[in-house]
Amino acid sequence: MKSVVTIKGKPVIEIYESFDGSYWFVTEKAWKQDSLIGRKVYKQDQILYGYVRLSACPQFAEFGYFSETELMRLGWRVWKVEKRNWAVCPCVEVEEVPEELSGVAAESCETCVSPPASSVASTEEGETWEA
Repeated sequence: MKSVVTIKGKPVIEIYESFDGSYWFVTEKAWKQDSLIGRKVYKQDQILYGYVRLSACPQFAEFGYFSETELMRLGWRVWKVEKRNWAVCPCVEVEEVPEELSGVAAESCETCVSPPASSVASTEEGETWEA
């Protein structure tokens, strides 16, 4: 048997935490796009899907899409939680699954859609960003 960490029944693939106690539980890497954030274009920004629990309003935690670039722009205030510490994060459950099923990646949320063409920002030459 192997332990799998889930949030609201969905397998977690990454967790981000902040100093103020906010959490981003990634359940899927949805797509990449060029994102316009703060008047700058970030090429190939990874859009993530998962459960977001902000410390200012934990009662409104929900599943949704969010930008990895926006998380990284918060700098030292946000970090990836080491996998060995996932079990102690709030709201997660640890499930025991047979070894043969433990290698299965997080399944699609089945509500995911391709990004609309209007959500893809136009790019500017020479501006790149790497995660």
